[in-house]
Amino acid sequence: QANPDSYAKAVFSGEVVFAEWFKGYGQLVILNHGGGYHTLYGSLSEIFTKVGDHVKSQQVIGKVGNSGIVNSYGVYFEVRYKGKPLDPMQWLVKR
Repeated sequence: QANPDSYAKAVFSGEVVFAEWFKGYGQLVILNHGGGYHTLYGSLSEIFTKVGDHVKSQQVIGKVGNSGIVNSYGVYFEVRYKGKPLDPMQWLVKR
């Protein structure tokens, strides 16, 4: 969960390969990090990137929302390696 005025940031640098609404995820951004790794950021209220953009680690890519299947404000976050989901906690930095 997050404050509605919060922003979603890329956890690692990569290329935007998807940036639009997707059923079940709401407003969704997918980053390709190379080597078979992708991160997904869903339930956004706004997307600030477009397909083909290269983003840096910690760059703002969208605004937190509730556009997916969740009813509270936050970001749905997923890490995939060659299409298979991984534990996302390994990619997150403690604040």
